[in-house]
Amino acid sequence: MKSYKFLNSSPEIMDEITAIVKYFPMWSLLGWYDIKQKYRRSLIGPFWITISSGIMIGTIGLMFSKIFKSPVGEFLPYFAMGQIVWLLISQQLNDACTTFIQYQSVIKQISVPLSVHVFRKLWHNLILFLHNFLIVIIVLIFGGIGFTAELLYLIPAVILIVTLLFLLSVILGIVCTRFRDITQIVSVFLQLIYFFTPIFWMKKTLSSKYSWVTDFNPFFHMIELVRSPLLGVAPAAYHWIYILICITGAAVIAFFFMKRFQNRVPYWL
Repeated sequence: MKSYKFLNSSPEIMDEITAIVKYFPMWSLLGWYDIKQKYRRSLIGPFWITISSGIMIGTIGLMFSKIFKSPVGEFLPYFAMGQIVWLLISQQLNDACTTFIQYQSVIKQISVPLSVHVFRKLWHNLILFLHNFLIVIIVLIFGGIGFTAELLYLIPAVILIVTLLFLLSVILGIVCTRFRDITQIVSVFLQLIYFFTPIFWMKKTLSSKYSWVTDFNPFFHMIELVRSPLLGVAPAAYHWIYILICITGAAVIAFFFMKRFQNRVPYWL
């Protein structure tokens, strides 16, 4: 009851929550426009990212399978699916730091909820993710994994990851607009956390003594929610629980920031 009153007494928060539906034509069209502008006069457009990602995944996958002495048929799908999800996560969080700065001309002239600009950038990166997902489909077919019933877990998994990315993007967008140096800190942090996340190395190679490296790593749980179904395995329960806890915490912080600092963002730009 208290939470309902809190939301009802905060029109700014309600505007942010309903923006995904109310302003759908706006952010979806602008997100697609950003893709077209970025790859204007290109013959294959964003598929260049797919090609470069595919070459990188293939070469690194083959090389590290030899280094870690793992069968290529086991390691390559593991790495490919983890890398594709990581590209979405890292690109979105990096872009979130400069989202409001990038769209400052729109923010200063048109009064729309800040979440519209976040959705615009998130939709932009989701489109690129769907292009890269072609690599996953190729790996599933030629890797002999095929399409299993566990793929249905992808629907709630993607919804949870997108929700968490949105909330984190709102937080980073506001903080980095006020303190521009945080953008560089986030970029360095993402570069470092990549090596502590089981993407190009497998968790089973980690001794139990250092299991905390993955157990307390939210990026590992986000990746596993998507990677496990693609590998034909149902995601473990603790992955779902961990991400739900992260979403709850991020929602509290994001809504607080929206209520407290939303009107200050245009003055920080």
